[in-house]
Amino acid sequence: MRIVYNKQLNSSDEHTVRTFAHECGILYDPARLLFYRNIDTVEKAKLFLSPSKSHFHDPFLLRGMNDAVNRLYLAKQRGENVLIFGDYDADGVCATTVLYLALKDFGIDARYTLPERDDGYGLNISIIEKLRAEKDVDLIVTVDCGISDYEKIEQLKSTGIEVIVTDHHQPPEIIPNCVCINPKIVGQAYPFSELCGAGVAYKLAYALIGDRADKYLDFVATATVADSMELVGENRDIVAEGLKLFEEPYIRPCFKQLLGDNSKQISATTLAFGIVPRINAGGRMGDAKCSLKLSTTDDQNEIYDLVVKLNEYNVARQQGCDDIYREAKEKILKYKCAYDPVITVYDEKWKTGFIGIVSARLVEEYGRPVIIFAGHDGVLKGSARSIDGINIHEALTAVSKLLVGFGGHSQAAGVTVEKSKFSAFRNQLNAFVAKNNANRKYAPTINAEWMVKGEISLEFAREIELLEPFGVGNKKPLFTIEDKEFYPTALKNGSPHYNFKTSAIDMLWFNVGESAKKLLTPVKKTVVFEVNRSIFRNKESVKGYVKCVEYDYSNLNDLSLDIFENEIKKLKDEHVQPAKIESVNADQIVSNGYGSLFVVSDPINLDRYPQLAHLPRYLFDSGSKALNDCIIVSPTIIPDGFEKLYYLDKPVEVMGGAEKVFVSQEFSGYKWIDSLSVDRSDFAQIFNIIRTLVGKEFGSSACLYKKYQPDCDAYQFIFALEVFMELGIFYVDMGVLKQNSKIKNALTNSKVYSKICSIR
Repeated sequence: MRIVYNKQLNSSDEHTVRTFAHECGILYDPARLLFYRNIDTVEKAKLFLSPSKSHFHDPFLLRGMNDAVNRLYLAKQRGENVLIFGDYDADGVCATTVLYLALKDFGIDARYTLPERDDGYGLNISIIEKLRAEKDVDLIVTVDCGISDYEKIEQLKSTGIEVIVTDHHQPPEIIPNCVCINPKIVGQAYPFSELCGAGVAYKLAYALIGDRADKYLDFVATATVADSMELVGENRDIVAEGLKLFEEPYIRPCFKQLLGDNSKQISATTLAFGIVPRINAGGRMGDAKCSLKLSTTDDQNEIYDLVVKLNEYNVARQQGCDDIYREAKEKILKYKCAYDPVITVYDEKWKTGFIGIVSARLVEEYGRPVIIFAGHDGVLKGSARSIDGINIHEALTAVSKLLVGFGGHSQAAGVTVEKSKFSAFRNQLNAFVAKNNANRKYAPTINAEWMVKGEISLEFAREIELLEPFGVGNKKPLFTIEDKEFYPTALKNGSPHYNFKTSAIDMLWFNVGESAKKLLTPVKKTVVFEVNRSIFRNKESVKGYVKCVEYDYSNLNDLSLDIFENEIKKLKDEHVQPAKIESVNADQIVSNGYGSLFVVSDPINLDRYPQLAHLPRYLFDSGSKALNDCIIVSPTIIPDGFEKLYYLDKPVEVMGGAEKVFVSQEFSGYKWIDSLSVDRSDFAQIFNIIRTLVGKEFGSSACLYKKYQPDCDAYQFIFALEVFMELGIFYVDMGVLKQNSKIKNALTNSKVYSKICSIR
């Protein structure tokens, strides 16, 4: 993971930041965060720090708003039959809800409908005709769709149905010949173009009923977060105001039921992970109307039943996404897509409702754009996700002649292609992206504000909250701290969560598992974390939540004992041997950029490969799935996906994990075995030494030795302790070494001991 910091401030920038701090009454560092968010005047800073509906723009600045309002007034006077046509995702559901409820307040008892995902996106003539057969339709108002439906709208107009389009997607060259409200249409007076579909529906609602529409801002906030709109400008004001409606006593029963025990201290993150996935689950499982019904009913029993159903859908959705993710990974490896500038795979049995989530997940892993396709009848529908700096909409535009259709924006898009043209599409798309990003290094990156040098105060943590709501376009700030020694402790026995102290802040690292032990290695570490204010038993404190840790392995001289311990631990496991192993000379080993993994057991042998000196080095595991060429010292497992696996020295055991496995026979990776004794008397001596250390803090065998320096050989100490721990004679409880005096076990029952004996 590459860490990218914000630019250093020059003297002029620092003066601006100090002015912000003074005029806004905040600390210097929060003011610096504002500056890094492109806020360059005191007026902008004050607006940012006080999001409010008072900053909302006049809806009548939107082109078409006057005509839409006049047409709806006419529909009300005539008693016409109005139909709202929405979309199946959370934005579409919320937009439909907002306009339906607002029209009811206005005096129009409209009907609503939306397609299911398999019906496809946008206006659907067959759905409209079925509804028209039940009851005539005079006027259709679209929400979150319609701007690309010129021909369908002409067809509807020919049957006597008028249409008002409210949408927020990128308009095509030819827009429908009807009333269209879309903030992205160029040449209009409205000053903000990034509203979501529900945001546009709210603007129409406000134009009709004034501030009575504000009671629907909870739906608009949810949709804004759901559609990954940037939380800047008016979107920031909308979400801030909408979040107020999630507090007691305003929170709607449907949202309270969806949140369950998480209905306190609601933030944009709560919406993103607590509500949005469940609303979307309906559409992803082919029952978007379930989500829409939940949003529009007041019946408590019905709300309960619908929430139960959506929760079940969400569980099924998670399983479905996991299945597609696993199968997509297999295809990526099989077809070597991981080396392409844009990863593209398809399977006709996959559900279209799941592929967007899988695409986003794979983008994070591979550090490059991903398009996952599903479909049937020879037509593939894909969901694209991209990375900063690569405009996927632009790339799709470049190959549009091969497509049935596409739409979206720079970071996410939908695309449809005939199966017969898929190969040509993939080749041309990758050629375009490669040409326009020729010097790009495809690797996951993480953006941080700055490196922390001193202690982080509670006041600073409080003032970071002034930058809420966080989300796309206003990410929660991340910071880094560097040090060489951290001592992690599991929150409880068997827990994958660890805590550790730093000079700046106490850290919590969730779901890290055994990888936390790498914090004990004596190398420089850079911890990337976010600052949080914690309240426990009415006491405030500051906590850092770890996002990742980067290790500096440029100098491996101090890691000999840690590497030895890992090599010993690996002997406990059974490894699958590769079917074929080829010998290779050191001068034949080269890096071509992608697809080759180089592993070494004894890091001293790395000096023999100057041609690999430029590659990143990792200890035990790479922590990355991007498949860029790299070196792993003493790997515990071989990550999947690499085409070639090179052992730079001969290991104790060769593990598979790549199509081609090469082993250098020139250098040994296990000279340390020669120094080990397997005699019982030597083990007895070490046993007596270890007993004196019972009750001491234990991070690893190597750390225990380095900290207390017992009078014995370090390698023999670590070897014996690992054998005794495997046999259960010694164990670790909450980070403390303990002894089980009841255990009597023969050394030969240890896999580690037996394998060392066998090798010797």
